[in-house]
Formats: sequence, structure tokens, C-alpha cells
Amino acid sequence: MIDALRYEYVRLRTIRSTYWLIAIALLLQLVFAALIAWSLGRSATFGGGEETFEILATIGGSTGAPLLVAYVVGLLGVFSTGHEYRHGMIRATLTAIPNRTVVFVAKVVSTAVISAVTAFLCVLIGLLCIIAFGLDLPSASGFAEVTGGIVIYTVLFALSGLAYAAITRNQTAAVALLMLVPSLLEFIVQSIVVIIKTNSDDPRGAGGITVILKYLPYDAGSQMYVQSSIDGFVQRALGAEPFGPVGGGIVMGVFVAALLAGAYALFLRRDA
Repeated sequence: MIDALRYEYVRLRTIRSTYWLIAIALLLQLVFAALIAWSLGRSATFGGGEETFEILATIGGSTGAPLLVAYVVGLLGVFSTGHEYRHGMIRATLTAIPNRTVVFVAKVVSTAVISAVTAFLCVLIGLLCIIAFGLDLPSASGFAEVTGGIVIYTVLFALSGLAYAAITRNQTAAVALLMLVPSLLEFIVQSIVVIIKTNSDDPRGAGGITVILKYLPYDAGSQMYVQSSIDGFVQRALGAEPFGPVGGGIVMGVFVAALLAGAYALFLRRDA
């Protein structure tokens, strides 16, 4: 296992996209967090407190917008496997380390570590912007909760990208799935459910088809860092209470675990 982890470390270190994606994630975080902090510092109506840190750490994602860092870092997960299939290097990897289980676990571990570190650095950038612009600092518990939610969500997002790449063995297809499933596909499902429910005999009644909304994996996972969202309001209006941070994290974790299990099974059975 140690040799496989070293191999992954060297491989990722020599791929330029690793540096580019991490740099883009940090740069976007710095630019947008600084702009938001500057705007909040000039606002006479903004309350500050924990909400300041939540908004800056997620650069608006806590209000229901996409968590931008997750989408950028998620590409690292795709490229951790997709690069090897695209350039035919998977054969060299399996020749150097013939144990496929060890290779797969090493990819999962390395992707999780890089994603977690990058997400944590983005959180620190948000905290530094609070200090630089003289805004209210978060409490220790608030900092821990938001940071944990952002890091866990980003790691799971990146691992889903790895799984898509391993399942499709096509880097372009995996990128498309990673970008479209959380945004477009889940939005389409939400829209269909809303239309059916609002045209039913009991549009505000609990239960029914609206239960599906609670189990959309990426939307459920976002509850780990979202303080309020349009999706959450829509679910409540239709009689479906969204999962909290723990429940939402479990839903997304189970979904990503299932993706990884399928990817692992295919990785063991298929030719390189």
C-alpha cells in the first residue's frame, strides 16, 4: 500500500493539471472572498457573526449557490483516474503495481487527502479575508462546523468524480457527469416533482413524491454547509422537510460509496 501511495503521489505531482486546479480553486476563493468581504464591510444592514464566515468560506454557497471549490477540486478526482485511461498509462500503473485493489484504494486516499487540504485552505482564505477587512470572527464551534461541512462535501464530490472516471473510462464523459448530475439532473428531478406535487389534490401535504427531494445526493450533502436555500424552502412548502447536516451528509456519503463500489467492481473485472 505504501508503494502504491508513493506511486500516486509522484504521478499526481508530475501532472500539471494538479497544480493548475489547486491554484484556480485558491485564486477564485481569494478573489471572490475578498470582494464579498469588502462588500459586507461597507454594508450598514449586514448582521455579521457566524453568517459572515459561512458566506466567505463558501463564497456564497451557504445561501444555496453551488460550492465553487467543490466543482474545481472535483476535477482532480476525475483526472486521478481519467488521465491514465486517456493516455493509456493505466497499463503501466498495473504493471508496476499488479494488485488492483491496492491501486484503487491508493487513488481514493490520495484524492481524498488533496481535496481535503485544498478545501481547508479555501476556508482559511475566507477567515483571512474576515481579519483583513475587520469583520466579526466566527466562534470556535461555528468555525469547526462550517469547515467540517465544506471539507467533507468537497472530498465526497471529488471522489464521485473519481468514480465517474473509473466507471466510464472516459475523462470527458466523467467531467460531464460531474458537472451535470449535481446541477442539471437534480434540478430536472426537482422541477418534475414540484410540477406533479403542485398539481396534486394535496399540494402542501406531507409525504408522497416529495420524499424524493430529500434523497437527491448532492443537494442533500449541501446541507452540511448551507444555512438556507431556495430548494429547502420549496421542499418545506411541498410538505418535505430536508435532512439536516448529518442526515444530508449520510445520504451523499452512501451515494458516493455506492459509486465507488461499482467503480471498484468494474476496475477488478475489466481489461486495462
